[in-house]
Amino acid sequence: MATSLKAKDAEGGETMKSLRLSLRLLLEFSGEQRDFGVGELAERCGVSKGQVSKVLEAFADHGFLAQDPETRRYSVGVHSYTLGSRFLANDRLCRAAMPVMRDLVTRTGHSARLSVLKGNQVLYLIGLEGPLFVDTGWRAGTSLPVHSTTAGRVLLAFMEPKLAQQLLSGPLRAVTPHTITDRAKIEKIVARARITGYATQRNETTPGLGTIAVPIFDVHQQAIGALGIAFPSHVALAADEAEIADQLHQAARTLSQRIGCKVYPFGRHEPAVAQRSPRGKRFQEVL
Repeated sequence: MATSLKAKDAEGGETMKSLRLSLRLLLEFSGEQRDFGVGELAERCGVSKGQVSKVLEAFADHGFLAQDPETRRYSVGVHSYTLGSRFLANDRLCRAAMPVMRDLVTRTGHSARLSVLKGNQVLYLIGLEGPLFVDTGWRAGTSLPVHSTTAGRVLLAFMEPKLAQQLLSGPLRAVTPHTITDRAKIEKIVARARITGYATQRNETTPGLGTIAVPIFDVHQQAIGALGIAFPSHVALAADEAEIADQLHQAARTLSQRIGCKVYPFGRHEPAVAQRSPRGKRFQEVL
């Protein structure tokens, strides 16, 4: 009996080990690289080609990956898209954001972005392109370092101080030659965003692109995402940014209220609380 239980425990341990490897391999396809070869993934994950090949074949058999018959390389399959689309259809924030973002695009002419925090990265969940569209190369599902984006900076401004410190503790990678990677400078930007309720930048994620983002608050008055717009740098001057931010605040207020937020603390309609937290207290110094 004891031997049988040990055998089952060992079998269960191997099953979980295989599952973790499978998920790790599948997650490799969530980055910007289009496709992978078996040997490439085996080297990345430190396992044998045989193990990787079996896992990828299983994912391909079920449509989560697709294999090019000529190159034998694997890419994301249609069932992965189907699974991801169910998230957009069922997630409360995404559902509430779509009409607000459409209206924002109509009013501003700029492209709208909905972003959330994923680890130490900012994940673009939804992007709606406006008539002044600039092809940045960043699509829905793209992740960028939290320090490098306006969405990330406003999220840093309204998160727990310890988490913000942790996210800025390591080396800060440059996305373009213009990306600010000096921690002290990032801290100043975050501190200002905590007061104004928005962050702006130009050329830091894409040359020639300007972005502005504001926070979205939930029923617990926590910043759970960021609403932003992207525009060609030459069509909006620095002097225009405050007005654009106000339009973003109006949209973010509507979106926040739709998901339960009682008081949105920024924008021209509530100037008396513009520097206060949703709880009525001044925001803590995050950094």
